[in-house]
Amino acid sequence: MLTTPIPKRLSSLDNTDNIRTVIFSLADIEQTSMSQYLFALPVEAVEKAIVYPTDRAILKDGIGMINFGNQNLTIVDLRQKFTTIDPQQDSSKFLILFHTQSGELCGLPAKSAPELLDIEPDMIREIPLAYREVNQLSFVSHMAIVPQENGLKPLQILLLGLDRSIVQLGNNKQISSHLN
Repeated sequence: MLTTPIPKRLSSLDNTDNIRTVIFSLADIEQTSMSQYLFALPVEAVEKAIVYPTDRAILKDGIGMINFGNQNLTIVDLRQKFTTIDPQQDSSKFLILFHTQSGELCGLPAKSAPELLDIEPDMIREIPLAYREVNQLSFVSHMAIVPQENGLKPLQILLLGLDRSIVQLGNNKQISSHLN
């Protein structure tokens, strides 16, 4: 489970304007500037989450491959953007299986089991291009700032794979909803 509590009022909403996401944290980035962020994928792109097999992918620049049933599965490890990961010290517990826009099934290592979260469109904002370039975040253009109860710091969630044609922001800007 995520170590950050999820606001109950958001996880139980049944508002069709909200963006239904699967949120997760990355393992082994605690000593980086990215440790403050969670990540999210649109629920439509996620096939399922599984326990990460003990046969880990050998990664080159964050991409690897493992045998998964009767197919090969591409592993996309976002942590490689922020730090060097020693495969022997990898503490990822789950793989989130997701479909790319072209339909390919891929796996994304996660620290713990992902959770569902409905995000209100007015909580989403664009990440400035300069920040994305400096912090190697070219693969994400928007984030959600989700308030928490009891004075806890808001959740900062980087939104992966949103398609511009799906989600309308409160100020009539459009953002994305399929994986690139």
